[in-house]
Amino acid sequence: MSQQKVFEYGKVKIKLYGGIDEIGGNCIVIEDKNRKIVFDNGIRFSIIRKFYGGRIEPLGPSELRIIGAIPPLEIFQNVSTLYISHFHLDHIGLLSSIPSEVCIKVPSISILERTLASWYKRPGNWLAYVPPDYTNKIEEISLKKEDENNVIAIPVSHSCFPSYSFLYNGDEIKIFYSGDLRFEPLTNICSKLNEIVSSVGIDKVDVAIIEGTNFTTEFTPITTSMFRDYILLLLRKYEFVSISIDPLDLEAFVAILELSSIVDRNLVISSERLLWTIEEIEKIKPEFLDKIYISEELEVPTPLLLKNISLVNDVFKNPRNYVIIIEPIGLLQIIRKLKIWKENLNLVNSIVILMDPEPRESIKEVEEGVLRTWLKTFGIQTIRLRLSGHYLPHQFFDIIETLKPKNLIPIHTEESDLMNKLFKSNLKI
Repeated sequence: MSQQKVFEYGKVKIKLYGGIDEIGGNCIVIEDKNRKIVFDNGIRFSIIRKFYGGRIEPLGPSELRIIGAIPPLEIFQNVSTLYISHFHLDHIGLLSSIPSEVCIKVPSISILERTLASWYKRPGNWLAYVPPDYTNKIEEISLKKEDENNVIAIPVSHSCFPSYSFLYNGDEIKIFYSGDLRFEPLTNICSKLNEIVSSVGIDKVDVAIIEGTNFTTEFTPITTSMFRDYILLLLRKYEFVSISIDPLDLEAFVAILELSSIVDRNLVISSERLLWTIEEIEKIKPEFLDKIYISEELEVPTPLLLKNISLVNDVFKNPRNYVIIIEPIGLLQIIRKLKIWKENLNLVNSIVILMDPEPRESIKEVEEGVLRTWLKTFGIQTIRLRLSGHYLPHQFFDIIETLKPKNLIPIHTEESDLMNKLFKSNLKI
């Protein structure tokens, strides 16, 4: 991976090794006198798509570095700390390939162990390099207070929980790095960016490195309020409702849980990758625990505070009482088996809500066209709902007003020129 861009502000250098004119792959090196730190270590899916697909998979970190899909090892020379903004692959990258002398700070050690470390532990697969191998010092990010590198972690809303922006508070310069963020949170488990920035005493910055994912999108995502209103409408109109979400999106999970409770439906977890959320719900929304069930079909141990329920014997027979969170392929497999067993299953007035994956470059396990064809044969309607984990373009000016930066570096976007033009026009106002 060749160095993409270098920005110099006095004695401070900001070097970007990913995320310039592309979605994802963020890797930002900050050099300030004798200090050198890195924000994110992302995989560049724009490169992954060119070299791999089907049965052709990466051989490991060495090959991925050769083709430029992950940051080169030399950038970590003399680096004290790598900060990870959140656990999407285009930001976390392959942590076990980081030199052992570099301290890695992550949003949550516990959530990392219950999600990526658990999902990608199979030896022989390149994704097994995602979790750290613990030869490095692994620390949890300190919330809203300046650390030994003069970095303040700012909690933000995103389709991955927890997520952080970072402020580097140097002697001569203040640098804000957005990571990925929604400006408007989906639930009250996160705060709006302007509120949280104000709470840590930030009034303006010198440089803002800001993601611009949704300047690229072909389809306008719905707002958070539109999402809540529409999900509530569907829960009231349809008998059987199944929703798929990014397994790291705790905010979406909580929002669906809250909305289900309004219409007196219980939520049934039917995806093993969502079981990690239970421990978080116990901390932040314990009053909702009695509204959550675990599908018996998962065949996994049920947390002590929850109850099992059968999709076949209970949910399908009384669909108005439940909403299912499940990966679409899992639901399809169950329905196909029931048809083979000649079970009397009426799924008319049913709907499957497919949420767009985050990040956009995630490799889909099932072709959506095939999935829709199967579900349609059973009388199930399918809709795709684009709730983005990123701020909407019209909220760009709100972010600029919040941070009041002197300089802008667009990242995680294919529309850097547009963002720069908008920023310059805002300075003239």
